[in-house]
Amino acid sequence: IRESDGVAVNVSDGEILDAMRLLGRTQGVFGEPAGVTGTAGVKKALELGLISPESTVVSIVTGNGLKDVESGIRAAGEPLVVPPDMDALLSAFAEAGIAP
Repeated sequence: IRESDGVAVNVSDGEILDAMRLLGRTQGVFGEPAGVTGTAGVKKALELGLISPESTVVSIVTGNGLKDVESGIRAAGEPLVVPPDMDALLSAFAEAGIAP
């Protein structure tokens, strides 16, 4: 970190769960907690002004959320259970207030 004039931030479990939700809602990525910790750090560094909003940043998600479904449920709530039918899916989305 010193050699590259970098910075490090720490993130809480809550910030990691927030990053899980953020990635799911904005990118369609279901990452497990360890895999999204870097994204949580990028978000916090942005909020702290350590990264400019105009910067281009890459955050690699290294683990699939299916490795830790319990944390996914803690982050986003129980999944919708929908029969394999497009009309049923669209109806469930409408009931949940989700725009397709």
